[in-house]
Formats: sequence, C-alpha cells, structure tokens
Amino acid sequence: MRKTKFLSVLFVTALLLAGCGFGKMIPRYPEVIVKLENPDLENKGGKVDYKVTGSIPAKYMKKKATMTIIPTLIYEGGNYELTPIQLQGEKAKSVGTVIPYKAGGTFSSSGSFDYKDQYEEALIVAKAEAKLKKKSHTFDDVKLGEGISNTASRTGLMPTLKEKSDIGNGTNIILGSHQYKPEFATKTGVIYFEVNRYNLNMNLKLNKEQAAKDVVQQFIDFIAEGHVIDKIVVTGWASPEGEESRNQDLSKNRTAEGEKWFNKQFENYLKDYAKQNNLKYKDMPKPELVIQTKAAGEDWSGFEKAVEKSSIAEKNQILNVVRSQNSSEMKEQKIREMTDIYNEIKEMILPPLRRVEVAMTCNMNNFNDKEIAELVKTNPDTLKLEERLYGAFMTQKLNEKAIIYQAITETEEYQTDWRAYNNLGALQLNSYLENGNIDDLEKAKTNLNKANAVSPSNGIVLNNLAITEFLMGNRDIAITHFQESKNATIEPINQNYNLALLNIASGDYAGAKQMMNNKNCDYNMALVQLLEKNYTAAKTSLDCIQNKDAKVYYLQAVLAARTNNANDVIANLKEAIARDASYKATAKKDAEFKKFRKSSEFQALIK
Repeated sequence: MRKTKFLSVLFVTALLLAGCGFGKMIPRYPEVIVKLENPDLENKGGKVDYKVTGSIPAKYMKKKATMTIIPTLIYEGGNYELTPIQLQGEKAKSVGTVIPYKAGGTFSSSGSFDYKDQYEEALIVAKAEAKLKKKSHTFDDVKLGEGISNTASRTGLMPTLKEKSDIGNGTNIILGSHQYKPEFATKTGVIYFEVNRYNLNMNLKLNKEQAAKDVVQQFIDFIAEGHVIDKIVVTGWASPEGEESRNQDLSKNRTAEGEKWFNKQFENYLKDYAKQNNLKYKDMPKPELVIQTKAAGEDWSGFEKAVEKSSIAEKNQILNVVRSQNSSEMKEQKIREMTDIYNEIKEMILPPLRRVEVAMTCNMNNFNDKEIAELVKTNPDTLKLEERLYGAFMTQKLNEKAIIYQAITETEEYQTDWRAYNNLGALQLNSYLENGNIDDLEKAKTNLNKANAVSPSNGIVLNNLAITEFLMGNRDIAITHFQESKNATIEPINQNYNLALLNIASGDYAGAKQMMNNKNCDYNMALVQLLEKNYTAAKTSLDCIQNKDAKVYYLQAVLAARTNNANDVIANLKEAIARDASYKATAKKDAEFKKFRKSSEFQALIK
C-alpha cells in the first residue's frame, strides 16, 4: 500500500514538471557548467576583467526555451549584476547563443567593471532563469568565486632622510641646504738666508729690499687682523748647488727659524691686542696653534723657473746640461761650475732660493667649524643664519638637529626663510616613521605648511608635504604635491619614482617599472613584479629589502599565498601583524588569502 502511494507521488510530480514544459531542464540544471575562467579576480587600474565560460549538456536545451545567466556580485549592502549571458534553443525567437538540443553547446562572455572597495569580500555567483512560452523558472545560484583582490592598491613609500645633494632614485625626505661657505685667505711671509747659513738676519741684502720688506709687513698686518686661523705651514728651502745632505739640514734648520719667527710675531700681536683692550696678557686665553713644518731641501724647481725667466742668452743650454745629469751630485757640480761662468746665476738666481716661507691660511668668517658646532648649541645668537644652518648640518644626532632648527624658527628675523621650517618638519616626519607617533606627523605637516607659505612652489617642501599626506592616507593630495614638486620653480625635484604610483594605479605596470628605473630591493618594484605574476623576481626584490616594515612582510605573505606556500603565508603575516595590528582586519577580508581562511593558524592570527 505504501509503495503504491510513493509511486503515485512520483507520477504526479513528473506530470507537474512535464506540465511546466521544461522537461528535464530543471532537475538536470546541475549538469550545466558555469565558471569563471580565472576565479582570482583582481583590481587592475580601477577595473576588474573577467570571463565567464560554460557548457550545456546534450538533450538539455528545449528547442523553444531561452535561458539568461547573470554573473552577479553579492556584497554587503547590495548586488551588482554583470552583463547577462543569453542562451536559446534552436527554434526560440530570441537573440542569444543557440544551443542545439541534441548536441548541447558552449558559451562565453567577457567584460570588465569598475572596482569598488565593497567588492573586496563579494561572493560571485551565476543567477539563471529559464523561459518557455509563458512559463519561467529561476534556478538556484551557482557559486563562481569569492573576493576580488585589491593588491594593486598596496603601493607604499619607504622614505629615507637625505640632504638634497645625496638624493637618488626613490622616496626621500629632503633637508634644505645651508649656504654657508667658509672664505679662506692665505698670506705668505718670506725671509731669506745667507749661503750655508740658517740664522735669521733681517739685515741681509735681500731682506732689506723694499719688495721683501713689504711682503713681511703684509704678513704681520694679516696676523693683526685677528682672523680665525685655519692652518700655518712653514717650509724651508736651500739652493741646489751645495751637497744634498747639507742642503737638507739647512732647509730643516731654516724651517725651525721660520717657526720661531712666526711665534714671535704672533706673540707680539697678542700683546698689542691685550694692551688695546685693557687686558692682562698673562691672563688672556691663547689660541692653540698647530704649525705644519716641512724641510723641502733643494729647490730644483725654483732654480729651473728662475733660469727660464732670466736674461742669460745660453739659458736653454744651461737647463739641458743640468737636466741631462744622472744624479743630484752631478747636477750640483754643474751648477757650481756655471756660477764661475755666469755671474747672474751666482748673484741673482741662487740667493732667493735660500729662504723660509711662512704661509698662514685664515677663515675670513668669524668662527671656524669647531666653534660653529659648539656655539650653535651653547650660544646660537652669536651666529648668523647660514652659520646656524651649517651648525645643524654638522650635527650628527637628529634630536640635536631638531633643537637647532626649532630655535631658528623661533627667531623672528629668520622666520622668512623656509629651510628651518622644512628641516624641522622633515626630522619630525622621519621621527614618525621611526616611532609611529602621530603627533610627530601632525607637527611635521604644520611646519611644512609654514615652509610652503614662506616659499611657495618649492620642490623640496612640496616633496616633503607629499610624503606627509601619503602617510596620512591622502594619496590623491600626495600625488598632486609630487607633481607640483617636479614642476616647481624653486628647487624642483625629479619625482619619476613617486609618480610611478600613478602608473601602478592605472594598471600600467611596464611604465611604472620604467619610471622607477627598475630599482633593486624596492617595495613598489616588488609589488609591480607580483602584479605581473613574475613571482621569482618579486621574491628577489622583497628578500633583499633592508629594515623590513609591516607592509613588506604583508606583501611577502601575499606572494606566498599566490605561490601556495602556506608556511610562509603564516610566518609573514605574523611579522606584519606584530608590527602593525591593523593587518589583522586587512588579512581577514583580503581575497588573496581565501584559500587559507579555514586554516586554524590563519584564524588564530586574525582574531
């Protein structure tokens, strides 16, 4: 009895289905194949390309039936239908791909749609409806895929603090340059000696000549000007006609005499200074002088030049004879022989070679480097603006640099100069990158805006503002500032690398690589290589990045996911999340990890 009832139910059901006119189209729908050719959809240049393919089995499509398949994105807050796929039987009056009843057939449809952030977690399904005469039937949804990768949006900056002279290809936080230029002047005093003598004799004929006296007096006057001494060099010489070792000793002793003479002149200057300023000489601080001494020996070069300038008719022959000798001893002998022949050599050429030269080089500015480096910290008001900026430049510790720039910005007369504002902002920006303190980022923006107000269209300032805006998440403003920096009227900066972000955003990966000059060990270059599916190159670029941050580890996790390396997915995600906890939420919805979402290790990471 029960068996009869069951058969009756089946019979009635079959009649109902047959009554609809669809025959076995409804129960056989699971045999219809609909799929995404590439289920891993991704955003490229703001567009998502897709291709749906499918097949209809034999003896399925009723000759007068039609079917509409609509690929659909189901996301939180709504649905988005892609281009419908129209199918029809052999005798249907419609427009679509004809599917023969006996043989069945295939179909495909491709297109693209604008990417939106809410699509990242979308479920992609095929909705289908069949129609026959006045009847219709809606089939259950068929899952085609899930999630749309937005890895192309993960461009990032890894700025490096640099002086303008050191910037290269990449993203640089740029310090404005000081314009301090030490102005050096050198005066040389010359004192002459008798032949074979090294004792100082200012009554020597050469020393009593007016030209020689003027040179010495000018040197003494230069000492009295009181400039900052950079260096003192004392060099003793001998004429080359004597025996070489003897001449070397003479030049050494003449050097010592020259040093004594300088020390005496400098002492006289200090005593006069003390007297003029009502100071006690013994209590007055004395500068520590470092004197370089050089016993130069025989002055062969001076001899040859003097002969060349002389009026001796046979001077070329004389020089040829001297130069042709194989040893110093033979040269010296030839000169001694010539002094008996040519009185001019004895009286005019050799005597000026027996001398000591005292050269003093002074910094014509008020302070030397060491003094500026000290005063900029202890008594900055004694320095001019360029000296203070130079002092900051010489300071190695960044926190001390910041204090110097802060003090300059607080000095009213210097508030029309952009460099201290810019440099302080640059250091604060760098500090934010090191410690993540958002206050530093806000302070950086404030100071950079002040610099921009003082110096509009300044490439360095606009570059730093661009980086600040990028780090604040204002990417469109950042790109605008990078473009303005490139075209600035003051200090324009090459922004090819940073503007390559536009190429990446537009999907022009080849252009991006060219703009970045195929930079090695670089995050954005690795990103482009990954997007081009050149995974070996991407891994090489990521592996050699120094001081990896959270975004580098996250991209390494994405690369591992694309190459099905589960261990590296987990290991790199751990590192990324340890450095930036926001990557938990990012990874949770990222379509790149859809194959790993059910893993207990993955779930533990994103909790």
